[in-house]
Amino acid sequence: MAIRFYDEALYEKIKAWDSDNRLTILKPQDVVDLFEQIADQKYDKPLQLPLVTLSREPTVSILSTNKKPLTFDGKRINHTTVEFEPGMTEEQKLDKIYDTPNLKAASLNAIPIQLNYQLDIFTRRYDEGDEYLRNFIFQLINYPKLKIEVPYNKNKVEHVCTIRILPNVEDTSQIPQKLFKDQFTRWTIKLEIDDAYLWSIPIQPVWKVVETQVVSRTTNREEEIIS
Repeated sequence: MAIRFYDEALYEKIKAWDSDNRLTILKPQDVVDLFEQIADQKYDKPLQLPLVTLSREPTVSILSTNKKPLTFDGKRINHTTVEFEPGMTEEQKLDKIYDTPNLKAASLNAIPIQLNYQLDIFTRRYDEGDEYLRNFIFQLINYPKLKIEVPYNKNKVEHVCTIRILPNVEDTSQIPQKLFKDQFTRWTIKLEIDDAYLWSIPIQPVWKVVETQVVSRTTNREEEIIS
């Protein structure tokens, strides 16, 4: 689990910047058949501009392919619900957790990945596209934080990552889908998230050490040296 959470979070972030509701913003999964749907006479609808499409490149880069503690023994998060009385100390809370029957915990394991996105801005006029481009660049640079919520057991684990805008912004108006030269303009912004993760949350029992016994293994010669 994870990739779709980044798609949805990035879409919602960009959608929130449309204060005047003039844009038609498409999610990555909606962009794939955009022009095929427009060309299909059965489902043909006028192309409403301005239009912003968000697509993710099909290749997902796995940044670490070796087994590490993060991949199989990550952060422990409480799985069994334990209620604490007001005023309990940390020691009392721990005692109650360990005294709870059938207590289980979840291990939040992760593998770092990199996701690459493309933001396309379609407008009728060049000056209109230039204005939208300026606004998106400032928003992406000044507000790069993206919060992901990973659900587990009716709860959510939050992860904050960073959107990075790549330096080359392109005027990609000359595409085959245009019917004539000045039909629309298109600006393309490339984005990447290189602190994203694939998540795994296995559930494991919590063990409590009830009694310990310390056994001395020193020899007589060692005891003489110690004395």
